Amino acid sequence: MTTAIPAPATAAAVYPAFRQARFSQFIIGLIGLFVAMDVTVVGLLVEPMKHDLGLSDVQVGLVHTTSFFAAYGLLAIPMGMLADRTKRVRLLSIAMCLSCASLLFVGLSHDLWLLAGAKALMGAALAMTYPAGMSLMADNFAPERRAFPSVTFGMGQDLGGGAGLLIGGLGYSALVAMVAVNADALAGIAPWRAVSLIFAGIGLLLIPAVMAMREPPRMEVKVAGNGSFRELWAYRTFLLPLFAGMFALGGLVSGLRVWFAPALMRLYDLEPGDFAVWMSIVMLIGGFSGHALSGKLMGLASAQRSDAAAVRLAALAAIICVPTTFLAMMPGTGGFGALACIFMIASGIALAIPVIVINLRIPNELRGLCMGMYVALISVSGMIGAPLIGYASQRLGGDAMLGGAIALVGAPFALIAAVSLWVASTNRSDRQPVQAGGGEPAVGVKAGV
Repeated sequence: MTTAIPAPATAAAVYPAFRQARFSQFIIGLIGLFVAMDVTVVGLLVEPMKHDLGLSDVQVGLVHTTSFFAAYGLLAIPMGMLADRTKRVRLLSIAMCLSCASLLFVGLSHDLWLLAGAKALMGAALAMTYPAGMSLMADNFAPERRAFPSVTFGMGQDLGGGAGLLIGGLGYSALVAMVAVNADALAGIAPWRAVSLIFAGIGLLLIPAVMAMREPPRMEVKVAGNGSFRELWAYRTFLLPLFAGMFALGGLVSGLRVWFAPALMRLYDLEPGDFAVWMSIVMLIGGFSGHALSGKLMGLASAQRSDAAAVRLAALAAIICVPTTFLAMMPGTGGFGALACIFMIASGIALAIPVIVINLRIPNELRGLCMGMYVALISVSGMIGAPLIGYASQRLGGDAMLGGAIALVGAPFALIAAVSLWVASTNRSDRQPVQAGGGEPAVGVKAGV
């Protein structure tokens, strides 16, 4: 049996009002934007932090990567399960408080441990926001309207990453210039601390809007089951290859994005100022377009009345990623930028569509757990992609071989993702979601192809 995309006949009668749903979508998009800006801005402040706190490169790596991904990955599944069992608006409010607290602690940090704790809080906040936000979107919008709302958080993250790079960078430079003119301009606060504290204040302004969201009733709940791993195991023939594909994509995306700037500096003799603006625009447009196109492609797939067609489109997007992994072997920066943009679009589609399909196929009480598992997998793969490329570069002969190393590691990741997603599209789930409060299958759920 397969889960067809439901017909729109009864959706308006049971789902929240359109205005309420759109308000929640807008706020969740803002949350995605804010948490992405947090991560980006703090990343921009690494060098002044290292200098002021006297950290080594190893300590910087442990603080900014290990502590963040450890909290993000370890808490993802518990937070996903919590999203299945408690009020998600409350979870998002707590996550925003934690995010603001993390920025506050970054600004107040005077040693390695407080800074590491601040980054762990940031990871914990992100682990809470994603499953809770995705679950809310699923209950605010009927399945036939759910595709675009399901990528709203990701689109917000794309905007936040670009905005954090530009606003944080320009803001820090402006504060440094102010202190250069007047040493007391910031009352003795270092510019990097001031930037972090300012962003913490901005986050506080968003908390009342988050709390103003309404908790919608849980829709598409199964007849029986308590949202356990055992219940989720019934979907293994679909989820195992899907998660394998998303794991490969996570390693691919994190690996390439980490090495974009070093490749431009090592292989094209550029300084950060030479490519910061155009590269941030490429990443912003590419990432945003990828998420936006995912919703459109889901609409095309819905014409076939099966989410399997959508997963095949994700597999095709992963195939498109293969040639883009040769971007650092292009003769000029024009080719590099073009392939980088295509990579951002294609990888965005390949990652977003499976998330949308999960929000359509997996029943309500399992969605948070499923999203938590996705976040955990992405966290692990995010920690291995970049080191593998660095190791391959060393084995191939050093810094000058970085372009070949990116292709050598990236292309197999993309191929594995494509094959895994295609396999997922051919498998059938043997469990069906039903509408809340009833024992009959939801409209549009049927046996057969």
